Amino acid sequence: MKKRLSIGIGVLLIVGMVALFLFREGSQSGKYETALVDRGDIVEKITATGTINPVITVRVGSQVSGRIFKIYADFNSQVKKGQVIAQLETDLYQTKVAQADANFKLAQAQVQEARVALLDAENNLRRIKNLSKGLVASERELEIAETTYKAAEAAFSAAQARGEQARALLNSAKVDLEHTTIYSPVDGIVISRNCDVGQTVVASFQTPDLFLIAQDLTKMQVEAYVDEADIGKVQVGQEVLFTVDAFPETVFKGKVSQVRFAPREEQNVVTYATVVEVNNPDLTLRPGMTATVSIIAHEKKDVLRVQNIALRFKADPEDKYLLQYGEEEGQEPRDGEALLNPQQRLWILDASGQIKRVLVKVGISDGRYTEVLGGPLDEGERVIVGYLSRWKQTVSSERSGFRFRFRR
Repeated sequence: MKKRLSIGIGVLLIVGMVALFLFREGSQSGKYETALVDRGDIVEKITATGTINPVITVRVGSQVSGRIFKIYADFNSQVKKGQVIAQLETDLYQTKVAQADANFKLAQAQVQEARVALLDAENNLRRIKNLSKGLVASERELEIAETTYKAAEAAFSAAQARGEQARALLNSAKVDLEHTTIYSPVDGIVISRNCDVGQTVVASFQTPDLFLIAQDLTKMQVEAYVDEADIGKVQVGQEVLFTVDAFPETVFKGKVSQVRFAPREEQNVVTYATVVEVNNPDLTLRPGMTATVSIIAHEKKDVLRVQNIALRFKADPEDKYLLQYGEEEGQEPRDGEALLNPQQRLWILDASGQIKRVLVKVGISDGRYTEVLGGPLDEGERVIVGYLSRWKQTVSSERSGFRFRFRR
């Protein structure tokens, strides 16, 4: 019985030693997670947010103060150029027109009176000149007649000036009266109405906005703000895809029409306005909607690519399968060379089962895949993207035993 027990314990010890050896020296194929190098399409997008607005909007206000008497247009009303959309009370301005008209007529009468006085002074001066030739009139009488004529001439000119002034005041009063009727300056649709009947409009320092009219809602624009790190990739004519919260399943298309130079800084973040033209034939898009914009900066078809996670993988320096490089193998690019030819590090499993580091030249990226422009990498190879297990074992010789290190 004791003999059998001893044999069983010995077998268990042998099995345990074999399992430990296999665990230490087992194949690396189950240790790493790999991804396939393949060919496909890569679309580099620049994301931003913006607001949808009509291409042309006109703010309609009032140039005169007064109480709103009647409103002829409401929200979403289609209006034509020259159409009456609001009317202010006219009593005060009609009174001003009547007063200005009376002053103008008075000025005209004064002009006529001054003209008569000028004619009388002119006739008197002519008579005195004739008399002075026959020494009937004295030189003093001639001087008085000339002075009277010049005074009458000046009075006539002043009366004419007052008449022109009265005419201008009359025209101004008539213009103010006309401004009590508010017309639409363009063909379009009323987006907002900021007034009500009975409301008093005060146009003292600035023109109050009564209506906001969009000239054509079938053509909209998105004003997106692109980060300064990405603005260099944005160009006029690039295709744009965007969505709005109201229609999350619908992808709208547009084109970049303008990249503005004026910066906008908010919380130390500098952005630049990028205008995107959008067709809106069915009026689905509405002013003020927030758009999530993707600007297609670059697009390449059927290129060699790797997953971005492979570029972020870093091998454990104590991994026993790591191929140790000398001074000539796997050297990092010099700074100047790296700027001219962007390179990234990848880890692959070679034929002998070693982890091999390769440097590849990369191109554009779509956030998931990165283009491979050059380097010792072919289609179908498998690159390492990570360790499969949640922990990894590192075995190193320390004196007469083994040291196990577990990483979670």
